[in-house]
Amino acid sequence: RLYVMDKRNRMLLATAHLLTTLPVALALSQPARTAAHPISLSLSPIRVHRYFAVATAASDGSRRTPFRRTRQVRAAAEVDPDIADIADVLQECPPGRDVFCNRALNMRQIQAVGFDMDYTLAEYIPETFDLLAFDGALIKLRGMGYPKAIETFKYDPYAYQRGLVIDKRRGNLLKLDRHKYVKVAYHGLNRMSADERKAMYAQSFERQPQFTPPDFASMDTSFLAVDASLYAQLVTYKDENPDEVPQSYELIYKQVRRAVDLCHCDGAIKDAVAVQPGKYIRYTPELPRMLTQLRAGGKQLFVLTNSLYDYTDLVMTYLLGEEWIEFFDMVVCGARKPGFLLDPYLPIFQVRQDGSLVNVEMGGAKHADAALEIGRVFQGGNWNHLHSLLKLSTGSDLLYVGDHMYSDILRSKRTLGWRTLLIVPELEEEMGCAAQAEELQEAVDESRATRAEIEAEYTSKMMAKLRLEEEGAAAAAAALESELGRLHAEQVELTAEINRAMSAYHDAFHPQWGRLFKAGHQNSRWAQQVEDYACIYTSRVTNLVHVAPDVSFHALSDLMPHDRASCERY
Repeated sequence: RLYVMDKRNRMLLATAHLLTTLPVALALSQPARTAAHPISLSLSPIRVHRYFAVATAASDGSRRTPFRRTRQVRAAAEVDPDIADIADVLQECPPGRDVFCNRALNMRQIQAVGFDMDYTLAEYIPETFDLLAFDGALIKLRGMGYPKAIETFKYDPYAYQRGLVIDKRRGNLLKLDRHKYVKVAYHGLNRMSADERKAMYAQSFERQPQFTPPDFASMDTSFLAVDASLYAQLVTYKDENPDEVPQSYELIYKQVRRAVDLCHCDGAIKDAVAVQPGKYIRYTPELPRMLTQLRAGGKQLFVLTNSLYDYTDLVMTYLLGEEWIEFFDMVVCGARKPGFLLDPYLPIFQVRQDGSLVNVEMGGAKHADAALEIGRVFQGGNWNHLHSLLKLSTGSDLLYVGDHMYSDILRSKRTLGWRTLLIVPELEEEMGCAAQAEELQEAVDESRATRAEIEAEYTSKMMAKLRLEEEGAAAAAAALESELGRLHAEQVELTAEINRAMSAYHDAFHPQWGRLFKAGHQNSRWAQQVEDYACIYTSRVTNLVHVAPDVSFHALSDLMPHDRASCERY
């Protein structure tokens, strides 16, 4: 029995969003009854929502974190035994495991939830899985004529981060801010100085580069960390041994991309994973519970992956057991995204149990029902087939979960209007580092605030000097000159101090590239894409187990600089 109420006689947890396990069934939408008529609770397992899922602005200008209400309930439980039970079940989800919202999303309106497999349902272990592709690609590059010395190349799975841009023509790897300004640049393995970077990307173009194909390639997925590592090492080796590697930087990238692709196509990776899947794939016991929870909430579930059925079956059997297909209403393998999302004429085939393919006629609802009666596994096709098989009238009825910024998120959102959930495995470590580096960030903020005060004083005195000069008071104007010089020197010194502090701050996240979501003081280009194209995002797909199938995600209010200035002033 539970009768926790707020001042308006409503359930204390009635508007909550994130969940923790509670072995009771509770109608959260009902008003609370009085102590004399407490709510009765059955014993079927459900989830109880946390009170706040997103931060909200408090009247004092502070920010309420998602955990503040939880702490308030716990504190109240110490003096009020009536709410001690509910305090016990409010287990705080670690910050890096939350689901974060960019665009409001009401899960009640979502009829189908789809999942990519690689790096989404299947969490690969980069130290072992990526090494398969790296070592295999080295063998193939040797076959393309590269020198034997490249066999000494080493792979560091954490040397590069998603969101970087590869300049194929110049042999550079770049980190951009949201304005597409290059903040960090490496030529091969060597960091470029600020002057070199600016000379190449801020002064050498007639027009500002857009950093798009064919000259540039974006690291939209963790798969491309292998490409970046091989490319950077080959660029440096070419610079040091030009006679041994006559290929252009552009051709080197093309051959690296080809070599890595071949590793995923020739069966070598599949064979290694088949022998010892636990060595390459992280087992996630929450996965079946998360899928069951979504289906219990009335959602159709499907897999949409570029991997072919034999590899998909291998991976999913390890994660969910031999009957893994029973967790889904349909499975599409060999989807060839992003083509699946763009070309409405791509044919669809049904995959038989023996792995053979049968052409499928998809002329209407009857054909779709007939196809699903035969089997749930398909290969190829396009978004029209998917919508027909799931009986969806609009793309906004579908939530797609994936890790690839372009093929999973950007194209599905921009072209079809699908709602999107981006998987960002780096998020947990990013938020952990942010907590540890909080003092560094505060020091930077304080220095920037001090610099702003000095700049305001400088502006005021400069305007006073100009007025005095206009009035002919040369002596008084000259007296201000030394003061202006002092203020300018303080500005320069503070700017240098801020730059040093920012460098130390970013080094706390990554010694080469800094914080994933930041480039200097600005959001990174990657962060801007996350904000633009991911309706919601989280660190791993199983974080959905903490969320009710009918939850409403709410985004924070957007603030522009003048909005912040108004808040600070008033």
